[in-house]
Amino acid sequence: MANFSEIVKKGQIFVCDHCKKDIPADKIKLQEPVNNINILTPMMPFVFVDKDGKITGGSKMAKKKLGDKVFTCPYCDTTHLYGFDLKS
Repeated sequence: MANFSEIVKKGQIFVCDHCKKDIPADKIKLQEPVNNINILTPMMPFVFVDKDGKITGGSKMAKKKLGDKVFTCPYCDTTHLYGFDLKS
């Protein structure tokens, strides 16, 4: 997958599923993941930024001790474990 910095450079706009606001890529907050997440739909692929800034994902969760970060909306502070939708 791409580096998060490449997405920011492209100036892409995403949409928060929770508050429905447009989020420029450079405004997305990257926060440390929590360790006690209960997943209701385990087949959904998780998306996060690893310690090297690479957007990664799959069936494994982000791990704080590895330096991974999760995507968070800057407006409503909702964490998006499955990433954001690109505004079309």
